Amino acid sequence: MPISKLTISASFLLVMTGAKAQSAVNKHISWWPAYYLKYSINKRWLLNTDVQARNFANHPLVGLVAVRTGVHYQLSRQWIVGGGVAWFHQKQIEALGKKTVNDELRLWEEVRHEVKFKKWQLTNQFRTEQRHWTSQDGVAFRFRYKLAADHIFTEKWKGLIGNELMWQSSKTKDDWDQYRIWVGGEYAFTSKNQVQLVLMNWRQFSSHTWQPVVRVNFVQAINRAL
Repeated sequence: MPISKLTISASFLLVMTGAKAQSAVNKHISWWPAYYLKYSINKRWLLNTDVQARNFANHPLVGLVAVRTGVHYQLSRQWIVGGGVAWFHQKQIEALGKKTVNDELRLWEEVRHEVKFKKWQLTNQFRTEQRHWTSQDGVAFRFRYKLAADHIFTEKWKGLIGNELMWQSSKTKDDWDQYRIWVGGEYAFTSKNQVQLVLMNWRQFSSHTWQPVVRVNFVQAINRAL
């Protein structure tokens, strides 16, 4: 695929989804810091783990803490499959000011396709999730599709842009259907240690507002000595 087609396809998706967010703005800026660890077991197997904290509008300072881990297998140069488990601990403030705490156990599976064009890398990712909450019975199934593009400017700097759509197949918390669109940059301290600053527009389909989010990601890679 020529690089011009890649740029047009990514830009079209981002513009179309961004146009749907022309509604009231929640002026509260949320902060989502995270640490990502990529542990290479060998040339085929990779262990990924991340720890996140999130702040939401009208919620406690730390509204959510999450730990996610899983393994990925490199099928070929472009195709990767993976699966794992995640735990989410969330504090919410309801309309009457009452605080609630909810834990979620999540199983996930994904397939990812990566293509490189000179200084560009395009990623298409499809993920399925089975969500179990301690506060209710039953399982909610969610599907996620992500399209992202990275551009290498220099050996140290990289540009990031992307969009992710999420929707529930069940009625359980189906008002959480959402999309996220983002743009940002990455600075590499070394080839195995990077920091990312990402500005994201986070919107739930059922709401009439969208909320800006600042994400600060610390990424570390470890290669197991064979």
